[in-house]
Amino acid sequence: MHATHTRHRALIADRTATLLSWAGSAMSPGGAAGIDLIDQLAESSQGGKAFRGLLLLASFEACGGNDPDVAAGVAASLELFQTAALLHDDVLDGSDMRRGRPAAHRAFEARHRQAGWPGDAEAYGRAGAILAGDVALVAALRGATLAARAAGDMVGDLFDEMAALVTAGQHLDMRVAAAPWSDLAALEVDIRAVMRAKTASYTAEFPLALGAAVAGAEHATITALRGAGLPLGVAFQLRDDVLGLTGSPQVTGKPVGDDLREGKRTLLVWHALAHGDAAERAAVERVLGRASAAEAELATAIAAIESSGALAAAEREIATQAALARESLVAALARPEPVLALVDAAVDRAS
Repeated sequence: MHATHTRHRALIADRTATLLSWAGSAMSPGGAAGIDLIDQLAESSQGGKAFRGLLLLASFEACGGNDPDVAAGVAASLELFQTAALLHDDVLDGSDMRRGRPAAHRAFEARHRQAGWPGDAEAYGRAGAILAGDVALVAALRGATLAARAAGDMVGDLFDEMAALVTAGQHLDMRVAAAPWSDLAALEVDIRAVMRAKTASYTAEFPLALGAAVAGAEHATITALRGAGLPLGVAFQLRDDVLGLTGSPQVTGKPVGDDLREGKRTLLVWHALAHGDAAERAAVERVLGRASAAEAELATAIAAIESSGALAAAEREIATQAALARESLVAALARPEPVLALVDAAVDRAS
């Protein structure tokens, strides 16, 4: 299975490079500006797990698809959509690092400073990252359009629906981030809505559906796979949240506790505030949304989240959601093995 993943990753990388080359050619009249954007995208699109693209290709194979070139093109489009989402997300969250490197807006900012240009380097960096994300999105939609010509309108329809839903999910994430922590019952509902719209949709629901659509699967199978993708996407997001507190920065590519400094609304933090004792709640509240929080304060807050039972609850839910996904996949697919292997990779990972 690892050999298959390696082959699929190579296919995705090749098609991604092709789409970025197309975008570079389209922007060539812009001269250095287009080169700046493509160079940054070439860097930002490297180093990821390519989980979404791999899941799409596994679904395609499980549904008996016979045109891997088209499927690889959609997988590359999905990964470029992910790149666009990450670039925009890092600007919105003010994140400094991504995949072990400076976030795109910080890289553009650094180029501004190194060139000695006048003006606001931070504003230039944010603008550059937003525009690079826009180019990634255009290239992703280009790839999806080409695939739809070859594999049918369902591919384009699913990709468009995914893009619209994830955009709404991102805005919902920003709305939830602006809401007070005081109404914990409503906050849990909102956090779960973000997980469904923003993460589960393009992490698992639509990759599974798109792979099946390219393979020419029946509508009932595509619908069943979308349903299977929802618990898988939730499990994936919960694992991300756990790793954000307990993972190794050398492996995850992001500093431990970044979610706390950003004040990110996660089920882990929600659980600590809803079920922790007074000391645990106070330790967490001291660092939430404080970019200047000291390492010792973060360590105390993370220990409080663990002692509140939040991490144990997250692990239980990851196991439950993964089991639901496996059960649904077995019911939907005649040979689900290629996809089931990626369920394990989604929930049992260190980055």
